[in-house]
Amino acid sequence: MSSVSDFLRARGLPEEVISLMDKEKIDSDVIAVMDDAALANYIPSYGDRIALFNFCKSKQSLSKRKLGLFQKLRDKMKVRDDNSKENVSNVNTRPRNTKKHKTTRNVEIGWIHSDGQITKQVRAKQGGGTRKIQMATEAGLKDILQEGKILFFPGGISPKGPESDFEFEVWDFKQNCLNDETGLSIGSMYEAARLTMLRFYMSTKAKASHQVRETPEVTIIEARGDNEVHQADGGEAVVDLDIHPTLDISVDSEITFGPVYNGEVDENDTLVYEDLLFPPSPTSPRDATTVTINHSNTLHDLIAAFSDADILKRELIVKRRLPDNTEEAGSGSGVLRDVLSCFWHEFYERCTLGATVKVPFIRHDFTAETWKAVARILLKGYLDCQYFPNKLALPFIEQVLFDCVYTDLKAHFLQFVSNQEREVLMQALSDISAVDWDDLVEVLDSYGCRRRITAETFPTILSEIAHKELVQKPMFVIDCWREITLQHLSLTPVALTRLFSDLQPNSKKVCQLLKFPVDLTQNQKEVGNYLKRFIRELDEIKLQKFLRFCTGSDLVITDSIFVEFQAMTEFTRRPIGHTCGKILEIADSYENFPDFRSEFNAVLESNIWVMDIV
Repeated sequence: MSSVSDFLRARGLPEEVISLMDKEKIDSDVIAVMDDAALANYIPSYGDRIALFNFCKSKQSLSKRKLGLFQKLRDKMKVRDDNSKENVSNVNTRPRNTKKHKTTRNVEIGWIHSDGQITKQVRAKQGGGTRKIQMATEAGLKDILQEGKILFFPGGISPKGPESDFEFEVWDFKQNCLNDETGLSIGSMYEAARLTMLRFYMSTKAKASHQVRETPEVTIIEARGDNEVHQADGGEAVVDLDIHPTLDISVDSEITFGPVYNGEVDENDTLVYEDLLFPPSPTSPRDATTVTINHSNTLHDLIAAFSDADILKRELIVKRRLPDNTEEAGSGSGVLRDVLSCFWHEFYERCTLGATVKVPFIRHDFTAETWKAVARILLKGYLDCQYFPNKLALPFIEQVLFDCVYTDLKAHFLQFVSNQEREVLMQALSDISAVDWDDLVEVLDSYGCRRRITAETFPTILSEIAHKELVQKPMFVIDCWREITLQHLSLTPVALTRLFSDLQPNSKKVCQLLKFPVDLTQNQKEVGNYLKRFIRELDEIKLQKFLRFCTGSDLVITDSIFVEFQAMTEFTRRPIGHTCGKILEIADSYENFPDFRSEFNAVLESNIWVMDIV
């Protein structure tokens, strides 16, 4: 390793990079099998990586290189021998002979739980997730169920309760229930499905004797570590929380747009957090930070809260103060997602430049500590909610995370400029002789071009201007953000590009998120079709508003939106969004699509975001 270290020192790499590679035992043998993306995590400069690859290749002993050549020759000869044998053998027997050698296969197992009303997959942070294991090809349903219990019910206990309280089933990757007739061996199901990886789900449902009876009149108001008596409308309910004295209760919040009529108010809108009885990991109050944000000053209030570097280590509880100086009643994860959406929308408006994609610009009132606080907000939002501001230009984010730009600068710069400038630049790229020369000079001059423009030099000039606007100008911000994100984000360039694409909402994605109850009346099916048609007609801005109304986030960071139908009168019917549970309540009394569209558009266009259900 000393020769590699000396080589890196000679090229002027920082000593901490060399020490890190020494610590993780990355020597010339390891570098020989690493790809460029893996090595880029240690050595940002592309030229240094190429030089190191060539250095390690030159240091490889002659005998090893000869052995490598001989091995390649042997492998080629072996392939030829195998091909000749296969041609002689019976074609129909080849798959059967190959599969005899596979005694185990990799499978994925997830956990789907039903509480009697909602059926959804249990997330990893709640003790679920999707686990990849290796099982015998002859294993059947009983073996899959046994593995699922071992994974999600270690010792017979799960975050949702003991094993004895539930009924179990095994579902396939299409979420169809398997039985002794349909559930074959894993090997047989692999051959039938023709998939590279089979996924199964362990389904649980509370037994009738253990189901919690819900009383519509009871509304939980507060929870503390000691015994708590909750006052209810028309009666009393006593809830003993001594079992978990440090339990934090998170409840769904309702977003109501527009006026709320006092004539008929549904008091059953409050949903209790599903893990109330068996929390996966009770949080100590000392590890939680409560932040109060003014509704009209989200940007500066959140930056002030995140000026404390230790906030990344603690759970964040967000409260919001309304313009009338009263505290918003809603609480829970939906409020956090909504505050993040509000913050980044305000950040785009006040702290960035660009049309479709945005780049931060240097403000005299934003110090280095202020920009670092913004980076902590980005990091906390991604780690806690998978929220990542994907309107920021991808080359800018790549420079922050990888100290290098991998994507096409010109393509993103064309999204950065205005529509009129984009038309001029695209026409010049396709045929510079056909463009209005005065318009082109005016556009380039606005970005400080100082070179003579010809058909040959224009693409290079455009790339240079793009690099200046997207990378060089915000370099101070890039340096501040990199200091915060360097130790916490481990995305690859490919994963980052895929993340940007996955977060961007479109009509097809949002329609696929909708989950309807199993048994629907004909009227409810019709209203469900109205909802899908309404989503397909939304433009990008209204689609983001719809997502934020249902989930608290204007990006696709959830895998489902649960649709529930409620009986409402024509006077009081309105959509209701429970952002913590990602639940959308709609009336089932619409007679035609125009009425449905008109009322839902009125809700989305009102722009009144108030969480008024505790």
